[in-house]
Amino acid sequence: MRLFLILIIFLFSYVPNVWSQEYLWPTDSGQYLSSTFGETRSAHFHAGLDIKTWGREGYRVFASRDGILYRLLVTERGYGKAIYLKHADNTYTVYAHLQRFNDEFQEIADSIRLKDFSFEMDAQLDSLGIFIEQGDIIGFTGSSGIGPPHLHFEVRDSLDNPINALTTNLAVKDDLSPIFSSLIVEPLTEDSRVKGKPVSQYIRSQNNNGDYDFGEIDISGEVGLAVNVYDRANEVHNAYAVHSLTLLHDSDTLFYQELNSFNFSDDREMFLDRIAPFGSDRRGHQRLYGKEGHNNPFYLIDKPQAQILPADTAKNYTIVASDYFGNRSTATLRISPSTKENTASPVTYLPIENWYWHEDWASPDLIHTIDLNEDLKGLKWTDSQIIVQKDESPDIQFSRLNPEQAQKIYTPGRKLSLRFRKNAFFDTLTIATSYSLMNEEIHISIQPEMLATKSDFHVAFYLGEMFQKENKYRLFRKKRSNGELSYIESELRGKTVHAYPSELGEFIIIPDNEAPSISNLKIYQTEYGKWLATVDVKDELSGINSASAVFTINGMRGIAEYDYEEELLIYYHPDFTPNSINTVLIDVEDKAGNNVSFSQEQTITGF
Repeated sequence: MRLFLILIIFLFSYVPNVWSQEYLWPTDSGQYLSSTFGETRSAHFHAGLDIKTWGREGYRVFASRDGILYRLLVTERGYGKAIYLKHADNTYTVYAHLQRFNDEFQEIADSIRLKDFSFEMDAQLDSLGIFIEQGDIIGFTGSSGIGPPHLHFEVRDSLDNPINALTTNLAVKDDLSPIFSSLIVEPLTEDSRVKGKPVSQYIRSQNNNGDYDFGEIDISGEVGLAVNVYDRANEVHNAYAVHSLTLLHDSDTLFYQELNSFNFSDDREMFLDRIAPFGSDRRGHQRLYGKEGHNNPFYLIDKPQAQILPADTAKNYTIVASDYFGNRSTATLRISPSTKENTASPVTYLPIENWYWHEDWASPDLIHTIDLNEDLKGLKWTDSQIIVQKDESPDIQFSRLNPEQAQKIYTPGRKLSLRFRKNAFFDTLTIATSYSLMNEEIHISIQPEMLATKSDFHVAFYLGEMFQKENKYRLFRKKRSNGELSYIESELRGKTVHAYPSELGEFIIIPDNEAPSISNLKIYQTEYGKWLATVDVKDELSGINSASAVFTINGMRGIAEYDYEEELLIYYHPDFTPNSINTVLIDVEDKAGNNVSFSQEQTITGF
């Protein structure tokens, strides 16, 4: 089997040949990683290496190769402060989450941002012809965009596609094999059952001195596998994505993937590839088969047999996980035909958000299944939509959507409307829509949350008699696991709330009428000599609109930078030096338009 796997790697591992030059490790914090290429993020694949900075900021960042300054970026979220270098072979390197740029780059960024005092910027600067030599200090590590402190480093090809930087000469010390944690077995058809149930089953691995086993799993109908496996490295305790995964039946390779490169347009493929156990929202399991409609760049072998059917007797399957440095682990499992018989009983209906969903069928009680292609509770599809009335429950509207068409859904009375653009989904599926009024809150359900979308969609809700002129109504997503609310970019037009969520799920419309709070003014000199001022800025619902912030000290307006994780508004001006007595004025809004003004004098001793 070892020779067979080597042959697979030789035949199917293609990485663009951009490595004719040596790359320099891009920081002096040490040659250790906190994350690797292709890992799961909230809505995308991780595009680079995260280099550990041990909870500290300010390590030097070096140009990994000769090149020119191509782009400077400053964003509230995402990459934060980032530098893009372009190299002679038209490839790129990216350095993100920086504390600050070097003096030359910082002066360029300041000149751009001070024109209108904007926090965020994105400037392509290759026309300046600023040449950088390998090893030049270009910035300093930080935690901008998203923390904790670390350096995010990327290598991109000439088409701006991210490449696994470990395919260059860059390396870390790693002689440790991956660890298998758990397995999900998914039913793939209406008649499929895993351990007698039409619901995915979560199975922990058994580790016997590095030999992993998931035991024997009885199934009926077609099923798919997804595995949670992570890599390690010497001298640190982080968990990383593995480089490759293989599913074997005897000597037949059914599925093989390698994390080498992807296109940013493939980001939403993450939602098809990475899944959570039923009832959870932690997408830590990687599918070992290709879902219908996928375009995953990591899949190199994906045979139909990777979607497993039971045989007459138990069959053995092997999963092989490898890191980039050749360390391998294997896990075994046995798939056996189920001997359980389904007993006839009436279907009951759980709340719609608790159903188990597939594109073509669903299990409303986690025991029975219903065919979403044909009927529901004995009612035929009519004009692609049906309405089911349950006692003491809101109307639930089921709509069959084809991703090749843009489609609209209206609930009875047309209070709630949804608009899905063409290719909003990977495959044809059924959407269940309902809303209810509870304690002057509007609760909207757009299921199935567990199935992936490819793009955002439009939600509009007409408030009608509920509307009160003084209220600033906004849409929020309700997290399934803990009920936590997260703001969805939305606005009130007349009496209708409009919003653009990017995922299905449970939502709530409530007013946000409370302005942010500002407190805890500090004026201080950094360890690198710059004077800054900060205040705590908190908003409980929609969050701070950083673009609205005006921050003035002693009559001089500065750039108002916002750290959303620490809830800090930061005054920055390259020429700022405080007086002995300083007058501070701040105006800022939240995303619902509630405004707060702040004024305070602060004395600095020693001036």
